[in-house]
Amino acid sequence: MKRKLCITVLLAVLLAVGSEPASAKELVIGTIGLTGDTYQMAIAWSNLILKKGGDLKLTPVEGGGTNKMMRSIAAGRMDIGFIGAPHYRDAVDKTGGFKEEPDDMVAKYKTMQTLFAIQTGGAQYVTRMDSNIKTMTDFKGKKVAIGAPGGNMGRVSTMLFKLYGLDAEKGDIKAQYLEYGAALEALGNNQLDVVAVWGGVPQSGVYNASRANKLRFVSPDAAKLPGFQKALTNGDYYVFREVSPADIKAAYGDAVAGDAPMRLWTFPMMVIVNKGMPKDTAYALVKEFWEQIAEVKASSNTLSLLDPKVALENVSAEVHPGAARYFQEKGLLKAK
Repeated sequence: MKRKLCITVLLAVLLAVGSEPASAKELVIGTIGLTGDTYQMAIAWSNLILKKGGDLKLTPVEGGGTNKMMRSIAAGRMDIGFIGAPHYRDAVDKTGGFKEEPDDMVAKYKTMQTLFAIQTGGAQYVTRMDSNIKTMTDFKGKKVAIGAPGGNMGRVSTMLFKLYGLDAEKGDIKAQYLEYGAALEALGNNQLDVVAVWGGVPQSGVYNASRANKLRFVSPDAAKLPGFQKALTNGDYYVFREVSPADIKAAYGDAVAGDAPMRLWTFPMMVIVNKGMPKDTAYALVKEFWEQIAEVKASSNTLSLLDPKVALENVSAEVHPGAARYFQEKGLLKAK
């Protein structure tokens, strides 16, 4: 009887000890696709944590579009994710791509916090160099992959196209929601005419696709920015950023046309977590990332613009106390 009781107690202790660290120490980070800057960053971050040792682990997974990622974090399927500053405002205000969001989900979104934001990537539109597509006006009647299912890129892209008199709902553009990898493969096979991707320069999916077919970027006109911002909820967070021909050539060689600047639209991309993440965990994550930022940048050219000085610039969510502690120690955030 005593032996049976001891075994029962031992099993209970083992189960209690074994079940607790999984949620607190083994963190899942969702990325936007498996080819862009968020994935490269998550891999580099995970490697830093692994190299340091200890109980904390970071596992990158494909998180889908930002809407899907927010829901996954709210439901506890992911611990960390990425969402644009304007999209987070949409989520808590039930505007933009979150108009139909259930109130109980919105209540959870309002408690989320940010660790920091990155400003390395943007929306890019790519076509084959042998196509007759030179401007966005040429998208009329074309098959265009406008972003991953469940993301905001498709919604924003369709708003941008309307500034050129092209309404996807009326069939002016044959819009499709596809993951980047599948879309770029279809572009290479002439099954699509244009693909929208998110990422830095080089964007790994575009780089790989350009090895088989020469490509070119199609940019929005700079003069469209005021109308673009006005058309979008929380549009003030959006900017156009230019990539020089020299940078395009350095990234892709002659496989991507670089005779003119490439213009992309972008905004601060926030690293988002639930408010319940322990302060020490958030602090350790943020500190390890920014203290080893040279190693992070060296891991991928797409991360070369990471800068802690702008990591909290124009964010739209409350900064997590653990993250705030690190930035206060570095003099990048004033203590409240």
